[in-house]
Amino acid sequence: MVRKTRRKLPDPAQIDEAEKQIREYSRTVKFTVVEYSVEFIVQKLNAERYYVPDYQRNLIWKPKEQSKFIESVLMGLPVPFVFFWQDDEGLMEIVDGSQRIRTIRDFMADKIILKGLEALPAANGLVYSDLPTSRQLKFADSSLRVIILANETDPITRTEMFMRINTSGTQANEAEVRRGSLPGPFMDLIIALANSPDFIAMTPISQALIDKREREEFVTRFFAYLGSFIPNAAGGPGDIPTYKEEPRLFYFAYVKETSDKINAEIEANRTSVTADAMRHEFEQMLRFVTAVSPHGFTKSETGNQVPRVRFESIAVGTALALRVDPTLLQRTPDLTPLLESDPFKDATKSDAANVKSKLLGRITLVRDWLADK
Repeated sequence: MVRKTRRKLPDPAQIDEAEKQIREYSRTVKFTVVEYSVEFIVQKLNAERYYVPDYQRNLIWKPKEQSKFIESVLMGLPVPFVFFWQDDEGLMEIVDGSQRIRTIRDFMADKIILKGLEALPAANGLVYSDLPTSRQLKFADSSLRVIILANETDPITRTEMFMRINTSGTQANEAEVRRGSLPGPFMDLIIALANSPDFIAMTPISQALIDKREREEFVTRFFAYLGSFIPNAAGGPGDIPTYKEEPRLFYFAYVKETSDKINAEIEANRTSVTADAMRHEFEQMLRFVTAVSPHGFTKSETGNQVPRVRFESIAVGTALALRVDPTLLQRTPDLTPLLESDPFKDATKSDAANVKSKLLGRITLVRDWLADK
């Protein structure tokens, strides 16, 4: 007989907080539902009335995936909703469904030769114009159900929806989404620092991670954690109050807020003291880590990977220590004893990496160790 374990009843305060979060989020998601023919959507796409945001531009299905999707449309199978958002200029951003729409457009322009079809094998090798005129018209009249998000839907909600509902089978990573959604001087700074020769030398990673903009992710996390850290919060070792163990939303919100601040400074003064200070602090941290850590952010001289938890603990921890005691720059204590210690190894395990207590523990460990030097 299987023994049932009794679930601990949740605290009423937790239920109230969950309901509050649900209400707040649901108020940000307003939409209408319409149905358009694929011919209509393709015309709008070609006229640039509908557009694919930058972070989705490079997400392209392989030929076999394109053919399988066209086969589904020809068979009359239901196609999932596509999501649009109408921007301030009246243009429609394709939040989700860009690959389906682009595939239909390319097929109707004879740019796709069907291949690998199993349900309709006789159609292999055909292009759109090879089909009978009646079939072409029926294909053009096929409909797509469209959800149009309200104009006031903010960028954080739109990109969060894209990450959650993306049905393309090819995912944009978070760095790409932020890069495409929040362009401007702050994003330019992140990209420039991520591609600086000194930082590249300190962060040897695989080409696959480079292609996924992992170094941009490192730089973003450094600024987000450091810029949001409140020392001695509530009499403790420090806290990041805005971090709610939802990393994607936390980074996006930080980048947007900082972008708005830097943009406002540039508009008012043609320069940004915030951006200049951030660049200085990052470069100072990098010089310090170069001096105190023999292998940079890696574990050994031949290391070819930099786990995020290791980078965060060293980079953010040292930057926090330098804020408290700038004279560390002259003393440059050897960080090796800490990096080889059991507490550091335990703090930089990848399990539960996004748990707030773990995050705070690994960055304050480095900060406090340096403070004792």
